[in-house]
Amino acid sequence: MTTPDSLVEVAGRVSVTSRALERTITAISAARLGVSAGEIKIRLSDDSGLLSVAVSGPVRLSPLASEGNESLPAKIRAARSEIRDDVTRIAGAHVGTVGVTITRALVLEKRRVE
Repeated sequence: MTTPDSLVEVAGRVSVTSRALERTITAISAARLGVSAGEIKIRLSDDSGLLSVAVSGPVRLSPLASEGNESLPAKIRAARSEIRDDVTRIAGAHVGTVGVTITRALVLEKRRVE
């Protein structure tokens, strides 16, 4: 088993293409908003040396009458924070801002068991 003390630094560099970064951020955003990656559009830009992420797409909500249902603004604030943290953790990119534009809300329907 390798421990941090036994790691050896290897010369070289790691590059992540912009396409790979876009796909990764799209998948992260889709998971956090509860929709498929095909429904998400993202735009990346530079924010004074940090990555600025603009996400656009639908959000999936639990039924309005369900217990513990959080408000739409609260869900979006949480998604923004989670997207930023996940992108930093998974892709190693330093994210400055995350903007989320919701295009529509998809409400999960309760299913009845007969």
